[in-house]
Amino acid sequence: MHLPTFNHKQFLCYYLKINVYNIFIMEFDYEFYLATYPDLKNMDEKSAYSHWLNHGIAEGRICSGVPINNETHVTMIIHLFNESLFSEFLTYIKKVKIVFSNVNVLFTINENSKFDEFIHSLDQSFTVIKVENKGVDVFPFLQCIKYIRQNKIKTDFILKMHTKESNNETENYKNWRKDLIKPIVDVNNLYVIQHYFKTIKNIGYIGAQKCILPKNYDLDFHQNIDGLNLLCARFTHLEKDWKDFNAGNMFWISNQTLSEYLTDDLMDYLIPRFSNGRPPCNSKNKGIFLEYLCERLFTGIFCYKKTNILVNEFQGTRRGVGKTDGEIDHSYFYQPSVFSIYTPSNIITN
Repeated sequence: MHLPTFNHKQFLCYYLKINVYNIFIMEFDYEFYLATYPDLKNMDEKSAYSHWLNHGIAEGRICSGVPINNETHVTMIIHLFNESLFSEFLTYIKKVKIVFSNVNVLFTINENSKFDEFIHSLDQSFTVIKVENKGVDVFPFLQCIKYIRQNKIKTDFILKMHTKESNNETENYKNWRKDLIKPIVDVNNLYVIQHYFKTIKNIGYIGAQKCILPKNYDLDFHQNIDGLNLLCARFTHLEKDWKDFNAGNMFWISNQTLSEYLTDDLMDYLIPRFSNGRPPCNSKNKGIFLEYLCERLFTGIFCYKKTNILVNEFQGTRRGVGKTDGEIDHSYFYQPSVFSIYTPSNIITN
């Protein structure tokens, strides 16, 4: 059997399955193979290809990213305040599209920006919404939710992200943006996440475990507790007995959860009350700012009675995903050291 000539990016790989005398042909993606399996990161293309043929298939490794979920409709909402980070977020889009077939991408940019022209020059399928510079990442998010509803975009889960540049050394968030994003867009984790989307009912949100803070965090910032109590009194469908929240406001969230809690009345109340630009820091100003309340609202109050999934920093094993001859076969999805599943309302805290 003669192997084909290698090229720089992708090439065909052949595997002779002796027991049934079948030849399986699939596309080999060198960059994907090395990015997915860090233990091979120093291999050149020819060595990686050889490894795949001689070892990878038998070990259950996959050689290219072929979407395996065509049932779940996802929408990625990215607030691109810092446009210089655009290329970083393109890599996150690529990772999500490795796993999901049905992906809509919504970018929000400053109303005076011309960056929409560049975005559309790369991909016409991306939607770009121009927004005022107010409400940090929250106001743009609400504008996108309104857009999704008005245009009846089919969406089961939303991935909310933004170009966060601040860090929090006290909580060991030394690269807060990537601490929030990387665990929930890692391809190996996404394989399991998409399975949970299809099999776990009543999902609220999925976020990086490192960036989850307890409600008691606000003992130092009691204005947030006071503000949320006032909000819950005004909107009685909100869950006032929340337990924790995603610090940094980047997560997967169920559109069903948003439909239940993020009502049009609530959005219409919030939107005109956001600060222009960035609100003062919680530690320096004891005023009530809706931007900080929403950080607790989305994953804390909205998801209090939901099943939430936290993704930690452990490296998932490839054995956690079932594969046959290097193709994911939906037989097994389990990463016990990576995923924690819980419902906040079931937690006893006193």
